[in-house]
Amino acid sequence: MAKKNTINYIGRVIDYEKQAPIRGAKVSLNTDEISLVSYTDLEGIYRFQVNPDKAKDVRGEISVEASGYRTYQYSIWLSSDKKDLGDVRLGDFGGSNTSIASSNSSSSRNHNSSSNSNSNSNSNLIAIAAIIMIAFFIFVSLSMRNSNRGDDIDDNGNSRRERSDLLNYQTQSLGLL
Repeated sequence: MAKKNTINYIGRVIDYEKQAPIRGAKVSLNTDEISLVSYTDLEGIYRFQVNPDKAKDVRGEISVEASGYRTYQYSIWLSSDKKDLGDVRLGDFGGSNTSIASSNSSSSRNHNSSSNSNSNSNSNLIAIAAIIMIAFFIFVSLSMRNSNRGDDIDDNGNSRRERSDLLNYQTQSLGLL
């Protein structure tokens, strides 16, 4: 049972894709004054008991380690009025080389969310690829259009129409028509 002179912070660790709790994850809270470790239960919930004197607008770091996932760390502000640390969503896509994690903590003011940066990077790459493809299409279209026009011009710089008009004029002037 919790003592009256402690603040109970609570959070949850879940799988990003399945939205399932991750049990047995090691969650560490570190500030300048405290260092605590907790493990998630069957529902993915972890708890920290902190002395109120050490939890007044203190910046800390939370680190989450779980089997099959990369370690995830983010910054958090501890406040005595916000005890819910929120969810940490861990995801492992395509093996251990690429992982994402995010936190939707209501008391987190500044955290490193690699899922947001991955999403933004992917969006930027898609936009850049689309622009390059459009520019390439325009370039090829203009090149083909200009090359077709080039066929209509002879070595003297006359177009086929001018050449046929010249032949008709010469033929008429010679009386061949």
